[in-house]
Amino acid sequence: MGALGVLAIIVGAILTIVGFVMNNSIEAQLTSLFSTGSTDPGTIFIVIGIIVLVVGILLVVMKKKKA
Repeated sequence: MGALGVLAIIVGAILTIVGFVMNNSIEAQLTSLFSTGSTDPGTIFIVIGIIVLVVGILLVVMKKKKA
């Protein structure tokens, strides 16, 4: 489970970076979201990346607590 957690952390980081590269800036995304209700496609990569990162961190922490 520890290796799966590390893999999830790596994949989450890559997805988050790809999302930030696709978007121009987080401030522009938030402004666009609140004014028009739409965002660039990279936003979904950021959200999924952060979720996968958190799951990976939790898996690593749970593995360390069992050891």
